[in-house]
Amino acid sequence: MALIGFKNTNNHIVYVNTDQVLYVTAFEPDVTILAMACAGHNGQPVALHVRGGVEAVQQRLSGSQPAQR
Repeated sequence: MALIGFKNTNNHIVYVNTDQVLYVTAFEPDVTILAMACAGHNGQPVALHVRGGVEAVQQRLSGSQPAQR
């Protein structure tokens, strides 16, 4: 289990378990949506909006890029 830190759109650090990510998709040019393998109150996957483009987020999730500081 690897926890990767991202900044959400409110500039708070959120930690994501890479094993729980269902999919990664673009929302805006510098905002990416991560869908998690846990259900929210409506039964849909929990979605996190994080800063960064899709390619950069996918690289961080795969472990091929060092963590941002």
